[in-house]
Amino acid sequence: MTPLGLIGLIAVPLIIILYIMKQKREKFVVSSHILWQEVLRDMQAATPWQKLRKNLLLFLQLLCAVLIVLALSGFALKSGGHTSQPVIIVIDSSLSMSSTDIKPTRLDAAKKDAQKYAGELPQRTPVTVVNLNREPEVLLYGSDSVNEIRASIESIEQTKTYTDVRRAEELLLSLKNRQPEALIVLFSDMPLRVGNEQIRFSNYKKQNDNIAVVRFTHAFREDGITAMSILRNQGDSDSEVSLSLYGDGSFIDSQLVTVPKNGTRTVWWSNVPSSVKTLHCVIDTEDILEADNHAYDTVYGGKPVRVLLVTEGNYFLEKVFSVIEGIEFTRTLPDELTEYKGYDLYVLDGVVPGKLPGDGNIVVFNPAANDHFAVGGWMDTPVIGPSEHVIFKHLDNPGFSVGRTRIIEKPDWAETIIEYNGNPVIFEGLINSTRILVFGFNIYETDLPIRTEFPIIISNILSEYAPASGTRISGVVTGEPVRFMLQPGTIMANVITPDGRNIEIAPPVPPQPFVQTEEPGVYKILQDNSINVDESFFVVNLPDEIQMENVEHAVRETGGEEGTIIPFKENVKLFSLPLLCAALLILVLEWWCYANRRYA
Repeated sequence: MTPLGLIGLIAVPLIIILYIMKQKREKFVVSSHILWQEVLRDMQAATPWQKLRKNLLLFLQLLCAVLIVLALSGFALKSGGHTSQPVIIVIDSSLSMSSTDIKPTRLDAAKKDAQKYAGELPQRTPVTVVNLNREPEVLLYGSDSVNEIRASIESIEQTKTYTDVRRAEELLLSLKNRQPEALIVLFSDMPLRVGNEQIRFSNYKKQNDNIAVVRFTHAFREDGITAMSILRNQGDSDSEVSLSLYGDGSFIDSQLVTVPKNGTRTVWWSNVPSSVKTLHCVIDTEDILEADNHAYDTVYGGKPVRVLLVTEGNYFLEKVFSVIEGIEFTRTLPDELTEYKGYDLYVLDGVVPGKLPGDGNIVVFNPAANDHFAVGGWMDTPVIGPSEHVIFKHLDNPGFSVGRTRIIEKPDWAETIIEYNGNPVIFEGLINSTRILVFGFNIYETDLPIRTEFPIIISNILSEYAPASGTRISGVVTGEPVRFMLQPGTIMANVITPDGRNIEIAPPVPPQPFVQTEEPGVYKILQDNSINVDESFFVVNLPDEIQMENVEHAVRETGGEEGTIIPFKENVKLFSLPLLCAALLILVLEWWCYANRRYA
């Protein structure tokens, strides 16, 4: 329906008024009224505000006017096109659905339309409700209860994550395999293809007038900290916005910048106080998506990671650690060290002390006999297979060769990373809150030092096992889990979320991945070792909406067959053309009646 077309109904009272208005005729004296009876009846009908007499022409004209108005307003009737085939209602609750170009939000409008659609389905139609976000989930499966369907749709809440299109496609294909005749109806602001299936798509993206902070970082300079913000304008016209910078919650600076249409603008902030620990960049100008007007960053001090290498002389280990920036590297002989203390990471080559250090984690190469795990003879040419452990991150296959490795009895506190014929070649564990990583071989008896994988593995070890860098968490977006590497000696740890929740993450030590990252902002970590409480921070930012859409398109391009996206339309039948044809016929009839009018 087009409600504005109903304005034409004003023609109805106008036609009636024309019929009841007094006709102004000149008066003449005649000898008789006998021949003028019909004229007198017309004059009586033309007397103002007199009760209307039956008049065929009036009724035909009124009917014609009503039909034309209904045609212009898009009069339609439900066609009853719904079938009882199963229906899969898919509602997108990802970040972009919180946009306010549709009031109050896109998600609210989608939920309302989905409930209306479900209410118009024939009775006993099986309905499945799916919520799309970073982790797509089935809220209701194959139910024909109207109350259950409405409740499941209403339970969908707005998230601040992106939609994982691969997982969404896998889930919907799985549902289609169970119900091959099911109709998929998607309520979203972005189309989603599911194999070669047809999807009815209700689109809620009405405009793109949005500016977002898509990147925010900083660097140390001689005169302090320099921060950088990148803004993206998704609209079709240049936009001027006010941008502000805060440090530890206090205002630092603001700028008025113009962001080009469909482009980006880099904004630099200089002379940021070096004492700040957290930074917050915010767009003060309102747009349709307020959530992505904010970005956060943590500022870590210049304190380097302290690494101690204890070895009789391992050139390769000494060389690789000495060229890594951001660490304070020290090398010593086993006989020269009286106490293991004062370092973040201890790299032990061919030696394992009886008393382990309590203030740093340990990496052991070529372990000697010790009191912590049993070390035996040698096993020749073990095969190093692939591993998904974090020390092999960014490596598809470690691929290096080992001449021989120690035969080690895996202790109860350890977990094997790589084994060969039941013998642990690489393993890790936890002893009194100290993490230990053990390589059973001598670096000199491998080709690892001459391979490009070697510095990558060492860098991964530093990131994972040096506690000073363990809490330097970066690149986290909403919804992603966070792994904490707590400092040695920590007996209790808590996370304070941006909304003030205090969540205990340890014990146990090491803690489980932290998954309550649904809100963007600054998170505080408190680590208690019974002597003092150490405080550090990490930030969670929103995903880049455009980047996520590009990922979705890339997924589709690398996929197989593509399905069909069908615009969502209600099952109604328009009557505009029949109504106009009927109005034309009535006009012809009205003309014929007038032309053949006879007087008694």
